Amino acid sequence: MNFRILNYFLTVAHEKNITKAAEVLHITQPTLSRQLMQLEEDLGTKLFDRSQHKFALTPSGQFLVQRAQEILDMVEKTTLDIQDQEQNLSGSIAFGAGEYYATQTLAQLIGAFQRQYPAVTFDLFTATADTLLEKMEKGLIDIAILQAPVDTTNYDYIHLQKKEIWGILMRKDAPLATRKAIKACELCGLPVILPVRLQVRSEIFNWLSGDIAKMHFVGNCNLLANTAVLVEQNNYYAITIRPPLMNENRFVFRPLQPALSGDILLVWRRDRQQSHTLQKFIDFAKCFLSIE
Repeated sequence: MNFRILNYFLTVAHEKNITKAAEVLHITQPTLSRQLMQLEEDLGTKLFDRSQHKFALTPSGQFLVQRAQEILDMVEKTTLDIQDQEQNLSGSIAFGAGEYYATQTLAQLIGAFQRQYPAVTFDLFTATADTLLEKMEKGLIDIAILQAPVDTTNYDYIHLQKKEIWGILMRKDAPLATRKAIKACELCGLPVILPVRLQVRSEIFNWLSGDIAKMHFVGNCNLLANTAVLVEQNNYYAITIRPPLMNENRFVFRPLQPALSGDILLVWRRDRQQSHTLQKFIDFAKCFLSIE
């Protein structure tokens, strides 16, 4: 198996037609068919269902699509990382972040770095901390903003000075919208959405304390955009961190009482050789955040 064959395979999977894929790849159909058959032979499994004029992915083929894309993304990223060893700082940095208020700090940091090194580009991936850590383990993300608690055993990190504030996201016309802060007892019997991360949920359960048995939990959500839709359509109350952007004509956010906050970390792998560009960014971030 080589990178060229993986690219052939992904093209066929995308086009769902070997003739169209051959045209896209500028090779003959027989050549492409032979390469795919050789790939299946090397892997010892069928990747496509060719029965009854079908040309669909088998379960093994579907699995390989995901892995092949990750491999090729990693190859492209590695190529860029090697190229940025040249004298003029360039290349790309892959960032990960949740929907945090602290993302504003990351945006300021990226902007300041790019003003000094305009040839450096970035990719930004948005997800929960667990997903971002998984991608960092695979080398698909270089550096991420994560909300504690997270396992930092294999990571170096910088504490951001600003903390994430926990509160309730609700419709502007919700009965609790007139409150300045929300106590646990005020949520009893109301339809409440929780965050999906178990570590974070544990902290919220501690905050709810003796009122937890009286709660009406309707579901869990991982990112704020879809959570806001559920809140608006169903008059739910979402326990969440302060939204980085919020339509104040439709929603209000009220902090919890007693207050609950969480640390935000800028995290990168400790045991991995950093590219010259990434190391420059880390050094820049340490200086930038120390005077924030």
